[in-house]
Amino acid sequence: MSRMKQMLAALTKAMTQQQRQQPMPPPPLPVQHEPDNDDIINLTQKFMKMKPPTFVGGIELSKVETWLLEMEKLFKVFPYFETQKVLLATYTLKDKAQRWWLLIRNANENMTWAQFHEIFYESIFPNASEIKKYLNFKNSNKANVSS
Repeated sequence: MSRMKQMLAALTKAMTQQQRQQPMPPPPLPVQHEPDNDDIINLTQKFMKMKPPTFVGGIELSKVETWLLEMEKLFKVFPYFETQKVLLATYTLKDKAQRWWLLIRNANENMTWAQFHEIFYESIFPNASEIKKYLNFKNSNKANVSS
């Protein structure tokens, strides 16, 4: 009997050590669902409280870049779906920019933020790839200077 108790104690000890060595599984990720109309209204209200900049159109690079960078900054604060980013950003378009979006949106349902960037730059700057190269070059130089 004593031998059995020793074996049971050794087995219990081994199992306890093994459990301590194995990391706990991560908690399950929360289920994300596509928002309904009430969610979108609440989301838009919260977004507008942050006073996002508006964009009226035009081809002045600094204004385009500033608007996009400010949108990106807001999107880092709030965890939006890619299609929600487009919805919220386009909500801030005014005048010429808003009219442009009304023409574009029907042909581009469920557009992601990256796709919006492409279409946005291409419509404002027909040579958008050159602008992107300039911006990437400019940003990489900033990173090199600050290093």
